[in-house]
Amino acid sequence: MGRKKHFIFLLLSFLIILSCSRKEYDILTFKERQWLEEHPNVSIAVSAVFPPFQYTDEEGKSIGISIDILSLLETKLDYKFKKVIHSTWKDILQAGINKDVDIILEIQETPDRRKHFFFTEPFISIPHVIFMRNDAPENIKIEELENINVGVVDNYAIQEHLEVMYPEINLIPYKSDLECLLKLSAKKIDVVITQQGYGIQTIHNQLIPNVKIVGNANYDNKLGFAIRNDQPMLARIISKGLAEISPKEQSQIYNHYIQINSRPFWQKQIFWGSLLATLLIFALGLLFMWIWNKALRKNVAKKTKELKKAKEKAEESNTLKSSFLANMSHEIRTPLNAIQGFSELLTSKDLNQEKTDLFANIIRTNCNDLTHLIDEILDLSIIESGQINLNYQEFNVIKLIEDIVAIQTRSISKKNLAIRFVNQLNTDVFEITADQLRVKQIFNNLIENAIKFTKNGTISVYASYNSDSELIFCVEDTGIGIEPSSLNYIFDRFRKIEIDTTVLYRGSGLGLNICKKLLQIMDGQIWVKSTYGEGSSFYFTLPIR
Repeated sequence: MGRKKHFIFLLLSFLIILSCSRKEYDILTFKERQWLEEHPNVSIAVSAVFPPFQYTDEEGKSIGISIDILSLLETKLDYKFKKVIHSTWKDILQAGINKDVDIILEIQETPDRRKHFFFTEPFISIPHVIFMRNDAPENIKIEELENINVGVVDNYAIQEHLEVMYPEINLIPYKSDLECLLKLSAKKIDVVITQQGYGIQTIHNQLIPNVKIVGNANYDNKLGFAIRNDQPMLARIISKGLAEISPKEQSQIYNHYIQINSRPFWQKQIFWGSLLATLLIFALGLLFMWIWNKALRKNVAKKTKELKKAKEKAEESNTLKSSFLANMSHEIRTPLNAIQGFSELLTSKDLNQEKTDLFANIIRTNCNDLTHLIDEILDLSIIESGQINLNYQEFNVIKLIEDIVAIQTRSISKKNLAIRFVNQLNTDVFEITADQLRVKQIFNNLIENAIKFTKNGTISVYASYNSDSELIFCVEDTGIGIEPSSLNYIFDRFRKIEIDTTVLYRGSGLGLNICKKLLQIMDGQIWVKSTYGEGSSFYFTLPIR
């Protein structure tokens, strides 16, 4: 009896302890929970027109994948956020920048937006694709969209990405995906780049008939929460809550909105399936012959077109090579004739010291020009054969630019021309790891080109940040500029742009092509912006490492 009473006492004690313990573990610390209690009206901006991620139904209620993620987050945090509904993405972004709301529900992190927000880990990834009209070819690459009107949604992250990575693309911003796609359908623009899922849904919902996907934009929207940058405690709370949402819970939400549209089982009757199979068997012979004949004609037309393009390219290549060889013959003979002529004059007994020094200086200059030309030919040969070896080492890029500018300044003979360095890195020492000799070669090529095509004014060399992991440099001149028709092939090999046929500009036409290939090997890029008659700006990037 005593043992029984003792057992009952222990059992009751255990039950009392369990009932007194917290039924649920709070993921937040005391300070974090206290912060939420002190801020009962934390606001979050949501969209009314972005299905299936966030939108309003017929009753005006916010629904969608991201809204359900938000509801699950509220459950995890035991907190209710105040939703502020907006009709355009531009309004949402501006509300966040102005701190009219505390949180943006669904946003891509970009360097510019980091100035205003803290970002959580992404919870949605949306690929971007290229839309064109039905008469466009397939498998279009984003690099092929130069000088074409491309529609994007204003202030979408893809707009900032394209402006930085593909400055040669002519971007036209619109307020929504629907407006972009309607402009494309009406032939007001040529291309639209936007999110794949929402673009397809817009086309189907609005019955846009003549638009299709032709390629991948090589860019995904990895969307998370953005929190105003003066609320680090709130950013920490949101990140903790999102970490508690399991992949299984996310999948359940996605599957609720994004399902494979298949016919219900009760519609798949055996009779209709059998009848369809029978009809297909009878029609298969005729269809096969028709499709095979059509495919054969299409393949022949395609091969003919490819052969025509290959022939045109080969003829153009032969023309360029012939022009290049003729130019090289002239560029080699010119300094050789000078060297030979003035060498003979040096043997004259009637020369005074002043003329002797002048002739010697002319010979030395032409020798240097000839050496530079041979070096460019050898460089191109080594690069194209894949035998170039870069010597990566750490060096101060600021000091390198200052030395180059100083040397080039001493070398110019034009009285009305100046070279200046604008250091926008706000430091006198900035170490990067690259091939110092090749970086110096790129700067010298660009500055010497600027000197060649600039009679008077200023040549400016800029150094600045392109992103946290990349530097951007610019060589800007006030020279004669480049015609728009020449911008597309300014960096091609064997191309020498004859801007003014009344003036002879010495050079091989290889310098810019060598710069481009060296930067590609060093994970950089180069491009040009120019206004004919006003000057040119050559930009290039190098990674920070």
